[in-house]
Parts: sequence; C-alpha cells; structure tokens
Amino acid sequence: MLPYIQMNRFNKKQEYSAKEILNQLDKCAEDYTFPMLDNGYIYLVTSKLTAYRDEKRWVIIIEVVGYNYKGRGHNGINNCLHIFGNCIDFEPGTDNNNFLYPTDNSSDEPTFVEEILNSKIKTMILRKKEITINHNREFYAEKGIEFEEEDKIFIWEFLRGLVPEYENDFFATETEIRERIPKDLTKFLELKEWNHPDCADSELPSKNETFKLIAKALETGITELYKPTKEPNNHWKNWPYGGTA
Repeated sequence: MLPYIQMNRFNKKQEYSAKEILNQLDKCAEDYTFPMLDNGYIYLVTSKLTAYRDEKRWVIIIEVVGYNYKGRGHNGINNCLHIFGNCIDFEPGTDNNNFLYPTDNSSDEPTFVEEILNSKIKTMILRKKEITINHNREFYAEKGIEFEEEDKIFIWEFLRGLVPEYENDFFATETEIRERIPKDLTKFLELKEWNHPDCADSELPSKNETFKLIAKALETGITELYKPTKEPNNHWKNWPYGGTA
C-alpha cells in the first residue's frame, strides 16, 4: 500500500532535529509508552502511523487497534493513540484520554459471550453504525485467520476479519485527532504499512530504519527521504505473542 505523502521540497532551517525526535521516541520506548506490537495483553488487529509538521512543530501518531483481554468484551476493543511531538499538552506516549472505544452491542443480546462471538447475533455497532456480523468460518480462513478452536470464533479473530472492509472505522477521525494536536498542523506522512521495531527484543526506534527515515524527513521537510528498504512487519501475523501473556 502506497503511503500518503504531503509533497514539500522546501528545506528551511528547523527548530527541531531528527536527533531530538528519536531521543523522545527512545525515551518512550524505555518507559514502555512506545507501541509494542506484541504486547502480551493485546491481540493486535491493525495499526496506522501519521506524521505532521511545520517549521517549528512536529507530531507522530501511531494508532494501535487491538483487543485487550483484561478489558473484556467491547471494553477490551480499543484504538490506543500513541502521540509524540513537541507541541502536545500531555506527556508523549500513551495517555488514558487517548484510548478510543469504537464498538458496542446492537441488540438485547450481547455481541460476545465471554470472549467468544455470540452465534445468535447478526449485527454490531461500529462508530454508531450497525454492521453485519459474518459467522462463516471460511470467510475468516480466506483472510489467513487460523482459529484457536474448531467451534468458536474469539473476539480477536472476529476483529481481524473486519479488516480491511471496516479498518478505517477503527482509526481516529480527523476531529478526534485535532482534539489532541494543533488544528493548523499539516499532515506530512501517513502509513498503514511499515517496519516496526521489536521493542520486546530491546530494539529502539533510533535503531530502526523506519523511524530514522521519518525523523530525517520531518527535520528537513523533504518527504522523499522516506524511502524504506525493510519489508513492512506491522501486520498482526508478524506478532504472534501479542495477547498471550
């Protein structure tokens, strides 16, 4: 998938540097507030990275959509916005106010029974819209989803089946983004595929090609500097230990 890129060839003197950006990301990784895609409590579903900039300000937002089994049911389905930058009014990384909960029941019957998709349910609410639930196991198998049990569809298996058709509904809206970052800050880069550092194996963002390139592009304002050579790895299949703690 090709990334969104805001073309900008003007290379004016910046009030921040790539080193400063990477230092903040590394500090958050060391404090466990940078996204760990194989978080033991969260089954990864999908993710997205968006960067914003001007000559004085920068922001990187990494959205991680998943199922936290400690939350149970719809309370466990969330989009955690990891927000970094030099113009935000909260600590960079994660924040309790930066969790979005986009799903809900649509009838008297609950969508899930324990952690299993309710076989009686036909619809669910996603972003205040009613969507149809697919119970056909072949539908999920065609998307590469391997079931943990033969006669059940677990919440995380069901959610992964909603991608890509409903993927954008799980991500933050423009309004939700602008509630958290300056409204006049220009979108610079948007990715749905990238090579993410293996934080569980102590890989820091500053040692990862993706974030070194993004930091340099933000510093210079030259989007063409983002030319990754590493294969994307942010798909849930590449992080099998997520949710298994």
